[in-house]
Amino acid sequence: MLALVCFVFLVVFITGLRMTIQRIRTGDHGLRVAKQFRSKSARLALYLQLTAIGLFVLVLLLNALNLLNPHWDWGFAGSIFGLGTCAIGTILTMIAQFQMGSSWRIGVDDSEQTELITKKLFSLSRNPIYVGVLLVGIGFVILVPHFTTMFCWLIAAMGIHLQVTRVEEPHLHRVFGDAYSDYRENVNRYFPTL
Repeated sequence: MLALVCFVFLVVFITGLRMTIQRIRTGDHGLRVAKQFRSKSARLALYLQLTAIGLFVLVLLLNALNLLNPHWDWGFAGSIFGLGTCAIGTILTMIAQFQMGSSWRIGVDDSEQTELITKKLFSLSRNPIYVGVLLVGIGFVILVPHFTTMFCWLIAAMGIHLQVTRVEEPHLHRVFGDAYSDYRENVNRYFPTL
């Protein structure tokens, strides 16, 4: 039950709160998912992400109803570590969303031109929002230690990677040209260079 409550809380904060703030600040909610159905890669990325979310909700419901037996038990320490990982991922996601300001979107609209964000967290990772979301997913794998949870995370990770490499990066290259190429050469896709 803890994982399901945590999931609802995170969806409200990561998506609902951010869309509300975007609407207040700009008059627009920032949701561009419908615009992504123009290419096969974009559709596949979206379908993978939606499938992962749907399966994940089902797994969390089964877990909350005690119909899913965990494959291993991390105990109380695992619950704390899982919640902590979810919290860190959520904080990272929300900070990166706020640092995008009015350029924040869910999805890509080729008819729009926003600012290329390269400062703060975006100077360490070109995709800190996705890194945060993937951390949240790892937290849930720890909270609900079952192979189906890991499978959902893998589907989500594939959808996110496809979204980044086949939809967002080509769009940013078309819109920003050399400025994006320079940024891409200096900042890693996901994790900072150590």
